[in-house]
Amino acid sequence: MTTLTMGAQAGEHIVSEFDPSFNRSAVTVLSGQNLAAGRVVGRITQAVAAAPIPTIVGTGTGTMTVLTFGTQAQTGTYLITLLATSATAAFSVVAPDGTALANGVVGTAYSSDHLSFLISSAGTMTIADAYSVVVTAGGTPVLVGTGTGVVSGVSLGPDAQNGAYRVQVLATSATGEFEVIAPLGRKLRRGQIATAYTSSHVNFTLANGGTMTIGDAFNIIVARGSQKIVALTPTTFDGRNVAAGVLFDGVDATLADKTGVALVRGPAIVKSAELGWGTLTTGQQATAIAQLAVAGIVAR
Repeated sequence: MTTLTMGAQAGEHIVSEFDPSFNRSAVTVLSGQNLAAGRVVGRITQAVAAAPIPTIVGTGTGTMTVLTFGTQAQTGTYLITLLATSATAAFSVVAPDGTALANGVVGTAYSSDHLSFLISSAGTMTIADAYSVVVTAGGTPVLVGTGTGVVSGVSLGPDAQNGAYRVQVLATSATGEFEVIAPLGRKLRRGQIATAYTSSHVNFTLANGGTMTIGDAFNIIVARGSQKIVALTPTTFDGRNVAAGVLFDGVDATLADKTGVALVRGPAIVKSAELGWGTLTTGQQATAIAQLAVAGIVAR
């Protein structure tokens, strides 16, 4: 006789919830994931990114300098457009998600919690001249300076902050020191060129690439992540290391992103024996259960 095994069924892990329309939410499961009902999941809230300083598109000669990023930085393209023909013209700034940020003025430092920079007229500025600041997830940090160094192997630690980590060379040497400044201004421990740098914030290797010059710098950007859902993974620090909820039903996103539903907030009670953990250890499961409890989802 053939024995059939029934897999996890939609919602069978839920004991009670205040109101399904409040407790549950539509989610997007990241391509490559195949998750069963009751699986405890994380959400990608951070993304390592990079962005070069763009040149002007148009007939003017304005230049952008001192580009850096804040806690609300997004991946995608920020569009900065001149609103008048003037050496002190105003310009608009539109974020990748279409949000209109505050306008700025040529010749005056622009600052926001998305990005900051300075546009100088350099002689002429023309209405509709534009700059496209392209923030690329997983991109290679671009050197600002005269050397030829290269940053590679970037990953995040559990204390990673959104914004730009500035890596600045302190000595002209193939093995010289560099300093690392976190987005909120804290100086982390120094590192050495050609030696892997590790910290609770960010990890990478800076190779000299032939020449390094004092003052050369790199911006390692930590931008807002895709917010997509993946299996809870405590050792990958891009948000998926924190329990964000429990899938209501199974979602097979093996071939492409797919929409699903997850229990993401309480008050709600779930059966701990019916939750899906993959290969998580008992200790990791206990941590996740505590994280779910913070959101009002109690496992018992």
